[in-house]
Amino acid sequence: MSDLQIEANRGTRAKAILEDELFQEALETLRKSYTEAIFQTGPNDELARTKIYLAYQILGKFGDHFRTVMETGQLASKQLEELRKKK
Repeated sequence: MSDLQIEANRGTRAKAILEDELFQEALETLRKSYTEAIFQTGPNDELARTKIYLAYQILGKFGDHFRTVMETGQLASKQLEELRKKK
């Protein structure tokens, strides 16, 4: 299997994960939980707010990774299609 085929397959899998209702629910539940938690911290609880903020940012990067893999896979699929047309 070529690198383009591997990337295309990974992109397909990433798209399926991103579109999965349970995955979307998990991300949204965590986003809401972190948002609520940050407002429940006390005025002097800077460490807790920092930890919650970091967790929220990491959650975003987690989702971004799947989107990047999906987009890379879409590009690989287009390249494979162009290669097939040339043959």
